[in-house]
Amino acid sequence: MAATRSLLLSLSILLLLCFNTSCKDTHDLDEEDLSFLEEDEHDAAESPLHGYEDHDFENYDDLDDFGDGEGEYPDSESAPEVEIDESDVVVLNGSNFHDFLEKNRYAMVEFYVPWCGHCQALKPEYAAAATELKADEVALAKMDAGEETELAQKYNVEGYPTVLFFIDGVHKPYNGARNKDAIVTWVKKKIGPGLHNLTTTEEAESILTSESPVVVAFVENLVGPDSEELAAASKQEDEVSFYQTSSADVAKLFHIDPKGKRPALVLVKKEDEKVSHFGGQFVNSAITEFVSKNKLPLVIYFTRASSSQVFENPIKNQVILFTTLNETEKYLPIFQEAAKYFMGKALFVYVPMDEEDAGKPVAEYFGIEGSAPKVSISIIIIIIIMHSPPHFL
Repeated sequence: MAATRSLLLSLSILLLLCFNTSCKDTHDLDEEDLSFLEEDEHDAAESPLHGYEDHDFENYDDLDDFGDGEGEYPDSESAPEVEIDESDVVVLNGSNFHDFLEKNRYAMVEFYVPWCGHCQALKPEYAAAATELKADEVALAKMDAGEETELAQKYNVEGYPTVLFFIDGVHKPYNGARNKDAIVTWVKKKIGPGLHNLTTTEEAESILTSESPVVVAFVENLVGPDSEELAAASKQEDEVSFYQTSSADVAKLFHIDPKGKRPALVLVKKEDEKVSHFGGQFVNSAITEFVSKNKLPLVIYFTRASSSQVFENPIKNQVILFTTLNETEKYLPIFQEAAKYFMGKALFVYVPMDEEDAGKPVAEYFGIEGSAPKVSISIIIIIIIMHSPPHFL
């Protein structure tokens, strides 16, 4: 027990020193320290990835393409041709791009290049999503970014495929999984009602057992300014369900004081901290910030699926624990305890360094070897996340 307290105290002190000193000056660091991250995707410069030097890893999908001893990602020209029905995918160029956006309130556009293996892999999934979303009056299109360089630059296309979703001409990047179901689900959330009414305790109990995380507001009326602000905030979050209720019995189930001031709002998730109470001004921006900072677990278990929670999070400071799977129960509780003091200020990430699918490649990327647990609080890691994920993610 004494050793545990000592480790927890040491970790907390180290973090406090980091955030009170060097973390404030991350932008002033010598960029040469990070030069290994700036290699061009067509450059053959030396890579920090041990054993993966010849591959251009853009994201976690790339890890699927290699096994032990396998060669490079197969060139798209040598891959067997599979006939794909793309009849519902509109082909765009500089002459019809703007007309397409004007005619379609909801539109998704993929910027691709023919030689990109990931673009080829997305092709059948994207085509299937286009067919399914026709019924919702959502148009899917694609554009060769290599040919239409001016438009690609306008929309800051830096990697392939880049997928943007437009509502009334205003775009938002799609960073979800590259499969039909994920695309369809994400789009339907964007075009459908983001806010739902809760009127019965039966509905509330069902949500408590089946969904996480959820945001619930206790309001005077289910229509009006408060509801509008909440609805606007719901559109900013892809992974959180938003509800509102005027029922005191429903509010009580979500740990809201039914006799307290309205509007009141909580975020509920299936974690140790469970309920987070909102105490700010009841406006879209404040609600969005609150949800963004509180929606994640105390410690994120790093996997392919959770990688977006790390790299797309507005919180850029990160503390990463590397340990083996069989030592998780020994060290993770200590790590979780320290994380409580830094909610909203840093992401705490657990990487099982001997887990083959994601943990081991990440550990190798950061040069973590051996079996001893290590906590990585690195300015370099923070800068990496500020700019972009490592190439192999």
